Amino acid sequence: MPILEIRKLSSSRSIALWKITEDIDTLFRQCMLKAEEIHLLKSYKSKIKQKEWLTGRLTIQTLLELLNQNYQGIKKNGDGKPVLSLRNGEISITHSYPYVAAIYDKHENVGIDIEQPTPKLRLIAKKFLSDSELEFTQNDLIRLCICWCAKEALYKIYSKKGLRFRENLFINEFEPKSEGVISGNIIANNTEKKYNLQYSVEQDYVLVYNVQS
Repeated sequence: MPILEIRKLSSSRSIALWKITEDIDTLFRQCMLKAEEIHLLKSYKSKIKQKEWLTGRLTIQTLLELLNQNYQGIKKNGDGKPVLSLRNGEISITHSYPYVAAIYDKHENVGIDIEQPTPKLRLIAKKFLSDSELEFTQNDLIRLCICWCAKEALYKIYSKKGLRFRENLFINEFEPKSEGVISGNIIANNTEKKYNLQYSVEQDYVLVYNVQS
């Protein structure tokens, strides 16, 4: 099974990383899917999207089994966020083919994002970065990718509709290394909350997820 890594972050929080090498039939046979999940799977026309979707479920399924937590599938809440059917913890899933990553916490909201640093990020930087973020990222692809992943993770933590990356999600200045912890803020509905975000820069992807303060 191509789980690249399972990392226990604390007594309640763990992440898993998977690299897809299987065909769809192999992934399908390993997944515990309900009828409504099979219907959703078939709605994806792209074979890559089907693989990503199946592997996301399988990553969470495998992670919970290793943590001795009951897994009975995933559904979406009213805001479209994937949640465990049993609600025995909080999850977040991300994919950038062929990689899939997931995070689980027994109690607190979590967010995770994986992205491959491509030049497209430079084209959309002004859409998701504030003026101060544009200044310190300096159009550097790794900085841009870390910021994008960090804001995606924050968006998933908040898990409600209506957030704007440029106006509600903010990343504090940092100097990128191969890995580290940065801070970000969610400012929405007259409230502000700060989060610590762990990042790692690998050869062909960047991974960001929130860690406990």
